[in-house]
Amino acid sequence: MIGVKANPVDTIPSYNAKPEEWQSWHETLKSNFGKKIANSLWIKAWGIRGSSSSANTDLREYLEGEGIKIDKSWGAAIKDFGSGILDFIGNIFTVGKWVGIAILVIIVGGLGMMIYNIARKPAESAGLAARAFVTKGK
Repeated sequence: MIGVKANPVDTIPSYNAKPEEWQSWHETLKSNFGKKIANSLWIKAWGIRGSSSSANTDLREYLEGEGIKIDKSWGAAIKDFGSGILDFIGNIFTVGKWVGIAILVIIVGGLGMMIYNIARKPAESAGLAARAFVTKGK
């Protein structure tokens, strides 16, 4: 039956549904009924079947973008804070990785230039190295 919309009551996520299921259900409601009705139906269903274990940061951010705000329990607020810290640490390691690669490129490039100069003018390089390592008068 083309054009027949699904009954939203038949497809409400269960109490133990994952956050992705709640988001998907909202997206389906929105495509079938429009944002205003979808938000209203979603809020009513969440009030009956929603749980703190079904809400994560991604779901709350998605819903806030759709105009729905669900309350955070203190546990969810702590979990979001911890998630933010882990994201920050991950970003530090990503930046550190690129800095490490840049330093490695500089070191390898410098060694490459030294090897090239030694190979190009070995006599001058040996004299320069001897002067650098031998102290005068000792």
